[in-house]
Amino acid sequence: MSGDIGGSAIDGPTSGGSTAPRRTGDGGGDRWLPSVTDALNRPQPAWLCVLGWFAATGIFLALVAAFAGPGHFDPGESDYSTWAIAHGDIACAYPSVSLPAEPPVAPLYPLLSGGIAAVARLGDSAPFPSAAALGPDCDKAFSAMNRWVEQTGVVGPTLWIGCVTWLALMAGVIAWLRAAGRGRRGWEPVTLMFVAGLLPVWMCVQTYFHPQDLLALGLALCAMACACRRRWVAAGVLCALAVLSQQFALLVAAPLFVLAPATRKVSFAVGGLLTGAIVVIPLAVMTSGHVLRATALGTGDNASSGGTVLWETHAYGAAAVLLFRVAPLAVSVLLSWWVLRRLGPGALRPVAVMSLVAVSLALRLVFEANFNSYYFMALAVTLVLLEATAGSVRRTVAAWLAAMTLWICRFSPLPFGVVGWGAYLQNDLIPFLVGVGALLGVLTLLLRGGDRRNLWPWLAVAAVDFVTLLPGGNELSTGRLFWAWQVILVVPGILLAAQPLLARIRQPGRTRTQGVEPAPSPAG
Repeated sequence: MSGDIGGSAIDGPTSGGSTAPRRTGDGGGDRWLPSVTDALNRPQPAWLCVLGWFAATGIFLALVAAFAGPGHFDPGESDYSTWAIAHGDIACAYPSVSLPAEPPVAPLYPLLSGGIAAVARLGDSAPFPSAAALGPDCDKAFSAMNRWVEQTGVVGPTLWIGCVTWLALMAGVIAWLRAAGRGRRGWEPVTLMFVAGLLPVWMCVQTYFHPQDLLALGLALCAMACACRRRWVAAGVLCALAVLSQQFALLVAAPLFVLAPATRKVSFAVGGLLTGAIVVIPLAVMTSGHVLRATALGTGDNASSGGTVLWETHAYGAAAVLLFRVAPLAVSVLLSWWVLRRLGPGALRPVAVMSLVAVSLALRLVFEANFNSYYFMALAVTLVLLEATAGSVRRTVAAWLAAMTLWICRFSPLPFGVVGWGAYLQNDLIPFLVGVGALLGVLTLLLRGGDRRNLWPWLAVAAVDFVTLLPGGNELSTGRLFWAWQVILVVPGILLAAQPLLARIRQPGRTRTQGVEPAPSPAG
């Protein structure tokens, strides 16, 4: 697959030698702004793409800085491990005793941030606690590090390290777009800037300090790009690194393993297992078994907020692990196997892969015990990339992103509300603008006499806006019914992610041998 967007890179060769990609199964009449998307397909000079990288990075940093900086919730899940690694006390990165800051995150982000902190010499204004002060089993590490933090003021600089993970996500987006044939075109800078401005994306650093989520998704996208280019060893290595960042990356690794050709499954698996062993085994020996728990279960298995459909089952212990962690993986594997059976080698085409992975990542929102707003990050990003990969924008996807933004603004105390003027933006201005935009969309379609079926996405957004603005006392407007909002937002998200994949499966005359892409060329 070359870096050019020729028809074979997306949906097979086009007729008459045209370089415009075929758009099969991209939503049909749901396609929105065709003149804009056609302009985005045009090749762009390298300097404009690089300018887009810097602009996207600036948008991300500006949004984090404008609303009081990073890390308002959950910084302790990675900070203590970062400081221990930065000062060579590896054992205290995952101590054998329970600390108030637990559960710690998977090891890759603390290793990355600890290395950066060590190079930057953060906290060197005061000596780091000695082994005696940390305790024989790091049982005094929490209090000792807190005293050291008060002397050095190291928390702020440590939290800003989390912004580095945006570079990983940006690299993953670029790698995927270029593997799918959309790179070096208008899609590249525009998609990057749009992703940087998505509310759940920058919330992973600014609000809930979970930069490991951005790192995991960026590495997973790089793995998907390698899989589309038939580089299965590299895909396995990158999947392992993604899982070592955040457990939900298993929902990307599982479909890729199923879709891998039979002759390359071993290469994929061995590359991943060796990478995981090289990182985890030394840490497990030097620290405790808690690093295995952090890698396998993640940080969200404690049902701190709850309220989801499956949380109502009150499962705990082994049953909770099976329900909240094993079940989504099992469903992902079965779904991937079914897609492979129906599409054959065509299942490894870019649109099919992204659609399948988006559905798989959405399963996290189905099977989770908690329903935190930043959980939407992976699904939102993959839906945007699915549109870019297909070369079109669906009204329904734009409406879903608007509804998701409304829900976060109405039911989350942050991100905007951390500053005084941000509260008005979050509670009043954004809902007002989204509602007005939805109504204008409805009026435009009515006045122009367009297809009435295109009205319902904007009517749905207006309905969500109205419900969230209802006065207090209403269960939906106060956000107490998490399971209801889970159904309202997640079910349409899954359907939107699955639509291009189902369109390809149902395409008349398709056979299992159709849609096989050529091997990537060196230029790609």
